[in-house]
Amino acid sequence: MADIFGYGEKDRTNIVYVLIFLISIFSIFFFITNDLGGLLISGGVSSSSAWVPLILIAIFRTLCAALAFHTLIWWMLLDKEGAIMHAYFRNEKDVLPIQIYHFERFVTFSSWNLIIFCLTFITSATLSWFEFFELQNPELFHIISSILLSTSLGMATITATVITYVIVPRAVKSGSEIDHLFEPHQMVMHNWAVILLIVDIIFTVPLLSWKFAIFGLVIGILYVIFAYIFALWGKGYYVYSFIDPRIKYAPLIMLTLALMIGTFYLFVWLGVKILVWNNFIGSMIFMGWVYSIVLFKPKIT
Repeated sequence: MADIFGYGEKDRTNIVYVLIFLISIFSIFFFITNDLGGLLISGGVSSSSAWVPLILIAIFRTLCAALAFHTLIWWMLLDKEGAIMHAYFRNEKDVLPIQIYHFERFVTFSSWNLIIFCLTFITSATLSWFEFFELQNPELFHIISSILLSTSLGMATITATVITYVIVPRAVKSGSEIDHLFEPHQMVMHNWAVILLIVDIIFTVPLLSWKFAIFGLVIGILYVIFAYIFALWGKGYYVYSFIDPRIKYAPLIMLTLALMIGTFYLFVWLGVKILVWNNFIGSMIFMGWVYSIVLFKPKIT
């Protein structure tokens, strides 16, 4: 294990816990003082498109939600074979193989990405059908859908990028087995999620704010809290060794991970700004970006 992920002379756990608490307080303060509720009501997700018929948007979103739901239930939850994962066990302080089944398959960040992606399209599809049938869109439902979309955009783009430029190249270099990274459910989590989200925002051009990046920070903190609880009182392992709060640079690593989701959301927000200015140029930029971060087959070098 690299030195940055190694254990120092002091346990950094308490510092990490305090940092999580402070970031949580900051997130609440940021939400209140920046009137995010008002921004989410007046902007956020768009339920229709200026150049694609509303019925097609509603059908597209429904199919995206169905794909995500099918992946979660059929390919993961009900899969009897399970999956082999190399996890970092807290007590042993070592990476060991483990067979995981059913709900335990949802402990990875990629699975959380898939869950948020699924909820995003369930809610946005519902909003589109409400508009199609000329029904009143519930305000709270619009807010929730906008939060989910902002969160999913950050999660999907960073997940695809890390898989393509970090996980797969590292596995290829070490000679590790990588076929499991290209199974159908992995393709949905790592590739189709970001592709379909970007297609949706090109179609609908949501009214996003840079301030919505806070939702990426929040989901990052929530995942870290979940990972700590799961390791302490659950199965006793971390999916990723660098999440262990005891390691030397744990506070810095934890903060960086949380901020990166919000940062990737900001990239999308900038892309939407260009999309509003010039739809063709913005679409080309988004398509080029997505093409550069998705990977449907391993690059063997």
